[in-house]
Amino acid sequence: MKIIGPCAGIGLRLRPFTLSKPKTLINVAGKTVLEHILNKFGDTFDSETELILIVGYKKRQITEFVKQKYHDKFKLTFIEQIPRGYNDDIPFYWGLGEAVYLASSRFEELNCSSKEADKREGSLIFLADMIPIDEYSYLMYKYYESDVDGIITIMEVPKEDASSYGVVIVDSNSLIQKLIEKPKDFVSNLAIAGIYAFSNSATKALFDIIKGYLDKRTDNSKEVYLTESLQDLIDSGFKIAAVNLKKGILDFGRPSEVLIGNRYLLEQQSVKKETFPELNILTEKSFIKNPVYIGKDTSIINSVIGPYVSIGTNSRIENCILENCVVESETMLKNVISENSIIGSNVKVENISKNNLIIGDKTAL
Repeated sequence: MKIIGPCAGIGLRLRPFTLSKPKTLINVAGKTVLEHILNKFGDTFDSETELILIVGYKKRQITEFVKQKYHDKFKLTFIEQIPRGYNDDIPFYWGLGEAVYLASSRFEELNCSSKEADKREGSLIFLADMIPIDEYSYLMYKYYESDVDGIITIMEVPKEDASSYGVVIVDSNSLIQKLIEKPKDFVSNLAIAGIYAFSNSATKALFDIIKGYLDKRTDNSKEVYLTESLQDLIDSGFKIAAVNLKKGILDFGRPSEVLIGNRYLLEQQSVKKETFPELNILTEKSFIKNPVYIGKDTSIINSVIGPYVSIGTNSRIENCILENCVVESETMLKNVISENSIIGSNVKVENISKNNLIIGDKTAL
């Protein structure tokens, strides 16, 4: 099985953080979002698995990061998604459909001898700003043990929020009948949760369907969505099941969701004061209330930190009170009182008492 990860998007909803880095490299609970995702893959897939990342915006940052961290964990392939155009030097793309199709060059023509072999030679597609809480081993079990051609993960969302998602309608056997992208009227609360697995034959058929949409593009066309191609795949006879992520996902597409995800991840593993000396973490006249994450070579002076605070490496926090905040690396905060804030890397902020701050990288206030 090959893993496909579209990572080309610019993350407009996460500006100003994504002015200087792609959204999948935002740090939460001591790791980048992409790192959290790929570490979970490492628990299920071996080093012979090909990881195909579709890169675009800030492509060098992603390729260098992944090569450094995962060169011995996966067989790495990087494919660039070329921008459709630019708005004020900001690139925009042809969408998730094209990103997935770009991986088609890595799939050879195969005549699989059995349905099991067809599944083994298939694809797993993930979105680079979503971390499933359920383990991938659970998803793979559902994929291999069910008499289907593929699975799409779903999660139940409140009825009033359903219009913000792509949703599915399923039959009594959890087979997907319809996929609707952000429906205006309520039809289902089963939201697509961003993980897909398909057999080789279903993957190749999906590529062919997407290519049909790509070939019809004009300058005035909308971006090519994946949802409509998946609907065509189902209509052509492939059986695709919905797998409910009972624990849900962590979505890092908006600032508020970054804080929610950070909070959850910290609850799973918080820093221990016993590790401070080996990490060169200095605390003086400060109160640290777990769960928190504090990066190495960081100093915390005369401050109250936590709960639910992540602080990156080589930072200095002095005379501060922080709760439910993400602070990235090499940042200096002095006389700052804040809750529910996200502060980028290489930032210097002094003398601010304000909640819900959003401060991008390399800012001085």
